[in-house]
Amino acid sequence: HESGGPTGGTRGGYIDSFENMPGAQSQPFGASPPRAFIPELGVRVTVTAGAEASWLGPGERIEGLVCDRMPGPLPEATVVVKLDRSVEARGRSGRRVTGAWALLDPADSPTRWRSTGSARLEVWASPPSTEPWLDADIGVLADDDATYDFG
Repeated sequence: HESGGPTGGTRGGYIDSFENMPGAQSQPFGASPPRAFIPELGVRVTVTAGAEASWLGPGERIEGLVCDRMPGPLPEATVVVKLDRSVEARGRSGRRVTGAWALLDPADSPTRWRSTGSARLEVWASPPSTEPWLDADIGVLADDDATYDFG
């Protein structure tokens, strides 16, 4: 076929124009895509546990400070948060970690940061490594559906 990419869809499997981006059809003609929200270093974040999580009590919140961003398994950067206090988390394997460090990855669909939304949360006993995510030690996954609010 002519494009050299996979059959059907966009050229080479990539989005070839703003008009072909998901959600672009609801934008006015000629509109530019909205700027991506990227959590700034030093911003405060409030995190509330998801419905099935046990690392915080029901309806309980914790605050922290965004202190780093690092490559993650998703296109959006993982956010490193220094929590205001330590929390205890138990992973699916039963391993427990008590720490005041957390990694947040956006969990909304499409997966991208917003000023508020849901996230995957890992608890770490010490500051996470800034190595690429495949080489880094893994913290304990505490929540698949925590809610966050940057501000």
